[in-house]
Amino acid sequence: MGPDAWADDDGLLEKKSLRSEVFELLRRRIVSGEYGLGEWLRQEEIANELGVSPTPVREALDELVAEGLAERIPYRGVRVLQLSAEEIVDAYVFRLLLEVTAARLSAFNVTEEQAAVLHGILDETEAFLALDDVSGYQLLNRRLHQRIAASSGNELLARLYKLVVNRFPDWMMYGDLAEQPELRRSAMARDLGEHRMLIDLITSHQAEAASRQAMRHMRGVGEELIAWTDVPERMLREKEQEIQAFLPRIETSDDG
Repeated sequence: MGPDAWADDDGLLEKKSLRSEVFELLRRRIVSGEYGLGEWLRQEEIANELGVSPTPVREALDELVAEGLAERIPYRGVRVLQLSAEEIVDAYVFRLLLEVTAARLSAFNVTEEQAAVLHGILDETEAFLALDDVSGYQLLNRRLHQRIAASSGNELLARLYKLVVNRFPDWMMYGDLAEQPELRRSAMARDLGEHRMLIDLITSHQAEAASRQAMRHMRGVGEELIAWTDVPERMLREKEQEIQAFLPRIETSDDG
């Protein structure tokens, strides 16, 4: 990937492409676990490895920080995000509240065009399952949830959701399963099934059922946090209990 191959008359178009290429490469390395939690991402080292100038690497690092995959430490540089258990649980419970709210509002406000986009993302995700592409799957998973929030009809909620999801380390969980392909595939397939049910409820305007399905799905994510990260179960359960009054009730008939 030499710099000459990306040059054009004004440099702007190819510069943008090169930044995107570097960002995608670094993102995939983080999601796959090739870069460990808290590992420093040295701009000069990466530029030398890839044979590019420091500029697209710096821009890619800025994008990683904006996406919540990395953090910038003043006077030291950029490193892969490393959150405490409490920070992860706080992001989880806030996201749980937002997912339930977004699903309910989306069921009221989703348009036909938005519904088509949601179903299209599901179809694309299924193709990534066959490829066993964890990084691609994770990106589509995040895009689906952001599209649900965008379909809520509440622009502020959509903006707030993006801020919260960037602090939620869903990519950490799949990265931890890199050495367990069968378990990873089953987890991703289960997620896809839950997503299909959720989107079917949203696009058929079943608001109550959609909010309950969103809650079930996110509580499954909570179980994965406990199983695949260092989050203590007691901490997560206590935080869930604090917001219980704001969540929909699961009726007995729903469990059948």
